[in-house]
Amino acid sequence: MVLFQYSDKKGEAMNVGSVIKYYRSKHGLTQQQLADGICSISHLSKIESNSYIPHETTTQALLAKMGVQWKKEVDKQKRLEHELVEFIDCSIYFDLESMRHQYKILEKENEYIQSTELVNQYELYKFRFYTFNNDHQRAEKQKNLLERLKGSFSAPEKWLYQFFLSIYYTMIGQIELSLKLLENLEEGIRSIPQKFEGEYYYQKARLLILQDRYERSAYYAELAVRHYQLHYNYIRLLHAQMLLAINYTRRNLFVQAVELYGVLKRNSQITGQTDLYHQTIYNYAELLKEKAENRQAVEQLLEIKDKLPKDSYFYKAVLVSLLEAASETGQQTEEFINELKQANSGKNNEYFEIHATYFEKRFFSQEDLLNYYEEKMFPFFRKNGYIKEAKKVSTQLALYYQQKREWEKAHFYSAYQEQNGGEFT
Repeated sequence: MVLFQYSDKKGEAMNVGSVIKYYRSKHGLTQQQLADGICSISHLSKIESNSYIPHETTTQALLAKMGVQWKKEVDKQKRLEHELVEFIDCSIYFDLESMRHQYKILEKENEYIQSTELVNQYELYKFRFYTFNNDHQRAEKQKNLLERLKGSFSAPEKWLYQFFLSIYYTMIGQIELSLKLLENLEEGIRSIPQKFEGEYYYQKARLLILQDRYERSAYYAELAVRHYQLHYNYIRLLHAQMLLAINYTRRNLFVQAVELYGVLKRNSQITGQTDLYHQTIYNYAELLKEKAENRQAVEQLLEIKDKLPKDSYFYKAVLVSLLEAASETGQQTEEFINELKQANSGKNNEYFEIHATYFEKRFFSQEDLLNYYEEKMFPFFRKNGYIKEAKKVSTQLALYYQQKREWEKAHFYSAYQEQNGGEFT
């Protein structure tokens, strides 16, 4: 009779000692009380630490004393393993609603899972879940927990932890650190299950595009697209295609970008991906602005503005984009400025505060506006990695100082234009 097998994976067994310890604690028994009449306390201590595999009769006696049936424990662990696999698959396929559902199921068994060999993967994917959910506080706590657990990680688990840590750093705005972690994982990618490759390529493409490194970003985005197509991961496929469309826009490949945005709009509606549809409209409006088709951009942005939660980051981003497009066409912007200030009230988000002030200053003198560019906007954008915004501001400052024949400053701001996310073009 096989006592310790708990999954269909050949050779993988339950930690019987951990299960005994779990139920002993649950029943409020001391080691002396449980061991009495069965084995010595030191013997039980070794069993509970999994440093010794007890004889089958000892195991049965210890469990029977607590009213535990081993077969039920095996069945329970198989069920939990299945639930964890579902949790992991929801993460890979970006099915957030199902992932939230699986999280609730697993959390009810949190204490029990801690006594099983499922614990490392469970804690790793909770970390991933919290970053998916933009839950900064829980993600930070989970990171600290994983730091304590990582000494027990297998090689694939160590890889996953570094990968999820990179995504966590993206969430809190530390893009360079995030990308550095991903670069260090390149060699180890072949040692992990193939289903994780697409997510690695996608995240790398996303980070590279944030640094305006378009050629490398396109390379990884195309790898992600091919991987998601091969594995029928349709939601993530749409996300990877979005990266390619943004990439095409930034490289002035407008025909390709427009075609891809058309596909994205249609497919995000068909699949009920409302958030993705709104993001597609936003990015398509950004393309229209690049083509100086600002009136059409305003129309696109107005379509989605009032459908967004007014306390969301995305709502404020849409307002900034609306202000940029409306300003170029001479439309009234006061209403949008007030909406932006109201949405950002109490949030202390300096990025949106700077934009609200900037659009107000456009009504004042050119000199006042340029001072604001130089003293506030450019230093903030440059320091915080807003490369696209910093380049826009530096273009205006370079022109200004060229007209004033202040060549040293003009050169400083012109030189910034030649940087492409750390790669010179």
